[in-house]
Amino acid sequence: MLSLSLFCSSQTISLAVFNDKKLINLSKKKILDNKIEGIFKILKECLKKFDIDDFSNIFFSTGPGSFTALRSIKAISQALALTSNSQLFSASSFSPLLATNVIKEKKVLACFKSTKNKFFYQVFEKKGRFFKPKYNLNLGEESQLISYYFEKKKDCNNLLLLSSDKLTNLNKNEIKSIIKKVDASHLAKSIFLGYGSKKIEIFYHNTYYEKY
Repeated sequence: MLSLSLFCSSQTISLAVFNDKKLINLSKKKILDNKIEGIFKILKECLKKFDIDDFSNIFFSTGPGSFTALRSIKAISQALALTSNSQLFSASSFSPLLATNVIKEKKVLACFKSTKNKFFYQVFEKKGRFFKPKYNLNLGEESQLISYYFEKKKDCNNLLLLSSDKLTNLNKNEIKSIIKKVDASHLAKSIFLGYGSKKIEIFYHNTYYEKY
């Protein structure tokens, strides 16, 4: 059973193919000028290797992030699922970060870079097998993210900062952190671990569009 995963970050578009839960293909393309046309090139290359009718599952991320990019990924995923008669699953853009056995802490401030060097960030708390949102989503500069970490650390003992991007002003003596680069393969793994959903609504964050 083949699964196709599509993921969009602020800098990269990626595509992964799994046979059951084993990664067998991974392609990435840099995003230039906030445009995601590169997805069509790596998708075309993928469909030369794999018959579209062999896919049973299509995975994509619903954000937060660039609404235009996410909407495009959603439309492509829906078209692929319809053409191949596949099941369509989605997951939050935070899920690839959170779905890992490396994290021992119960509370995590997860973050990833948006455009213009700003970050989406949110505190999650582990409940049972899954991390669930504890506080509302934020969008801000790195300095705001660091300040928010110390603010929430007062209420959240042993708070871990989990980022998909390297932070320039990170003091490792004061902040417990893990940097985890993510792509379409991590999105698929998060869905395999139970973070997936049949809901396909894009995550709309008002502040993102007020400032961009």
